[in-house]
This record gives sequence, C-alpha cells and structure tokens, in this order.
Amino acid sequence: MSGLTLAFVGDHPAEAARVLEGLPVPESAAFVARLPPRLGAPLLRHMAPLYGGRLLAVLEEKTALALMERLGPQEAARLLQQLPSERQARLLQALPVATAVALRLLIGYPRGTCGAAMDPWPPAFSPETLAAEALAQVRAFDGDPADALFVVNGERRLLGVVPLAVLVKAAPRDTLARLMRPAVHAVFAQATVASVAQHPGWAELHALPVVERDNRLVGRFHRGLLQASKSLPAQAAEGANPTVGLASAYWQVFATLVQMILEVLPAVRPINGMRNPNER
Repeated sequence: MSGLTLAFVGDHPAEAARVLEGLPVPESAAFVARLPPRLGAPLLRHMAPLYGGRLLAVLEEKTALALMERLGPQEAARLLQQLPSERQARLLQALPVATAVALRLLIGYPRGTCGAAMDPWPPAFSPETLAAEALAQVRAFDGDPADALFVVNGERRLLGVVPLAVLVKAAPRDTLARLMRPAVHAVFAQATVASVAQHPGWAELHALPVVERDNRLVGRFHRGLLQASKSLPAQAAEGANPTVGLASAYWQVFATLVQMILEVLPAVRPINGMRNPNER
C-alpha cells in the first residue's frame, strides 16, 4: 500500500470511509485488513453502522479484535449490534475482560436507547473526594472529561453533579459534597435517543448522567452522540417503563466492571478512576 494512500486515509478518514462504502464489503474488508489498526479504526467509526458491521463480520478475528479495541466501547458496540450472535460471542470471548464487560453492558440495551450509546466509564467520585484530588484526575484523563463530574455513593446512586468550572475555582480541600449541585437532568438508560434530543439539561451540560433503577449511575450520554445515534433505529419495547432495569445478569456484569476498575486504581478517595481501564 502506497504512502500516499496511507496519508489520505490518515488525514481524511471520513472521505475514505465514503469511498469504501461504495465498494463491495469483501473489497473494503481486504483494504482495511492491510491498514494498521490506528488507521483502520477511524474508517469504521465514520462508516454507517450497518456497513461497518458487515465489514467487521468478514474480517479475520485478530484484525477485528484489534480494531474494536481501538474504536472504544461505544463505537465497537454499535458495530457489534449488527453482527450475528455467534460472531458477537466469539469476539467478546476473545477481547480483554474489561472491554468485553463494557461491551456486554452496552449491547444489552436496545438499539436507539441512551444506554446503548452511552459512555460506560463516566467520571464518578465519592462525596468525600477533595477538589484537588478530583482535579488531578481530570488533568490526567486522556479522553474527553466533558464539563462535569458525577458524585455517587457506595452503591453508585447519583447524588449530584460538579461542573468543571466550579471544580477549577474551588479551594483544594473543598469536598465534592460541598461543591455539587442536585442532579436534576439525569436520563434513563432505556430512554430513546430521540426522546432526549430536546432535553432541558443540554442548556447546562454537554454530557448528561445516565441512570438505571434506584437512580444508579451507569454512564453518561454526550450531546454529540445525538447525531451519531440517528442511524440506529430504536428497538425499545413499546410502552416500556424506562425506570425498569435490565435483568439481574446485567447488574452482575456491571458490578464486575466496577470491581475491576476499583482493583486497578490507586488508593485514593474517588470511587471511579478517570482513565479508561483498557488504555495502555
């Protein structure tokens, strides 16, 4: 593959994705398989989920796994939802445990819901966390910390929200309990993306907390995901109560994820670390 081709794919992944979508899936898959994952993953990210899923389905497993780890949980979940159940199961079995658990959490929600599109690793801290400690983790975060932190208790129940602007101005030894505001703009995990498009919370935050039953924090939904999720039709049951949680297996999966994150964190007060546990 020529250096010019690699440069174009690296600099213009959206345009390259449109070109590939005009080709038969096997031809596009052969092209992507020859790319390093750092270039192949952005191509998949810019493809329509249906086409990207079909491409992922025909790639060799080793290549598919490398791309999924590069994509991150939300984008990988969008593609996994397009795959046959057997292919899904094989890929999930071969992924690192933390990645697989996060993906199982996301694909456990119907397509088109906030739960299926959310970031499953929101920045969450205990109310006793000092402002200096929280700010240090924000500064060390490699991803997008959005514009607020979430405050939760030991059972992951959402207690409040601390805007980053407030955190930056706070005294180092102020606790998050003192700084937080009531979390009045949470969205339910099983609410459809369409139903939150006009949510009043967007006037205050760029990422809304996503909760399950008993107001348990399970993720955050970025405003930018509204556009990306339009291509995924909602499959929520008609008339479903968004306050109803998933089956008990869901909570076992989520508890496993939280426990793994806690095990790799340093001994500090925050309940949940800011860094994606799969980043190396």
